[in-house]
Amino acid sequence: MVEPDLVLVPALVGLPAADAHELAISSRVVAVDPDPDTPPTVSGTVTDQEPKAGFQVPAGAPVTIWVEPDDDGGGGNMPRIEPDKPLDGAGANA
Repeated sequence: MVEPDLVLVPALVGLPAADAHELAISSRVVAVDPDPDTPPTVSGTVTDQEPKAGFQVPAGAPVTIWVEPDDDGGGGNMPRIEPDKPLDGAGANA
């Protein structure tokens, strides 16, 4: 049986999300959001990661990142609450 090619998990916390994705790829791992059904978050700042930096994982392994939105309110992978649709003049949703 062939031993897996192990790589070190890079430190992604504190980086802009886009930079974290690039560093992960260059380190031979993949930065992923906690919700696999959403596209990768590329704006905001990485606030946590799992596994932590310095762990050895098989090449190509996922590293989950949590991203805080930028100050402008955009980006991030925190759950968003959509505002209600505005009502038209008759009181129905547009």
